[in-house]
Amino acid sequence: RLHFADRDARRLTFHDPCQIVRRGGVVAQPRELLGAVSESFVEMQDSGLYNWCCGGGGGVSRIERAHDLKTAAFKVKKRQIEGTGVKTVATACANCRIVLEEGLEAYGMDDVEIVGVTELLAEHLADRPAEKPAA
Repeated sequence: RLHFADRDARRLTFHDPCQIVRRGGVVAQPRELLGAVSESFVEMQDSGLYNWCCGGGGGVSRIERAHDLKTAAFKVKKRQIEGTGVKTVATACANCRIVLEEGLEAYGMDDVEIVGVTELLAEHLADRPAEKPAA
């Protein structure tokens, strides 16, 4: 039902948020949406139900004394991102986005950006569906 005016040229991947994917079972839908708006979607190794946490799950993202643990846990996510070769990571969770941005900063990965799925889709929405050619 969504119609896009254009496609995003960046190579991008998707971080599966724990609550949305493992708890909620929403695996295929974000990929379908990203596939519709991205010219080059790349899966992470261990994606979907087997994806690794960003490091901030279970409220760890808000516990200041857990900063070192969260940063250490991000090493796994760092390897996943680097393994794709992409410079844009989309996620559907605001908490994950914050933790991913903090992890990128901690490891000096300034050339990688985190984008929200909703914002990414909104940037490319068409004002109206494309006209169907006359038969």
